[in-house]
Amino acid sequence: MNTTDARARCARMLRRSGTLGVAACLLAATPGRAQLNAVAAGDLAFGRFAAIATGFVSVGTNGARSSGGGVVLLASAGAPARFTISDKTPANANLVYIVSLPASASISDGASSMTLTDFVSSAAGAGVLSGGTQVLAVGATLQVAAGQRRGNYSGNFNITIEYQ
Repeated sequence: MNTTDARARCARMLRRSGTLGVAACLLAATPGRAQLNAVAAGDLAFGRFAAIATGFVSVGTNGARSSGGGVVLLASAGAPARFTISDKTPANANLVYIVSLPASASISDGASSMTLTDFVSSAAGAGVLSGGTQVLAVGATLQVAAGQRRGNYSGNFNITIEYQ
């Protein structure tokens, strides 16, 4: 899949997506030998929380949530964005790929918005397509303002994967 194909697939996925959380798009930029495919397998979700003062909610690559500042976590689950990375070409079965994450992204619900920062991935920075398949998990930190309006926030972020 080339970058243009990945962008078209991402746009179609976002048009069809009715999920709450953050719809994550993956752009795959691959050199000529590659048949790298990326399929979204789950959205990044921060769960429910209350903002008493400015703070943050983080979701790790294992789905564990934490908060700081004036943010209190409420009973609910968080989840990392998940992607299945694969290449059907047997010669590419154990190639290393590199993951580039964004510096920041935004999510919104009408006029209200929040910023995502501190993206993390597992595999961290790079992965190996052992047997031709790898699951990539992406977490981030959500910056929350004091008295942040309740709502179902959504947005997207781009990551790039490419063979080393």
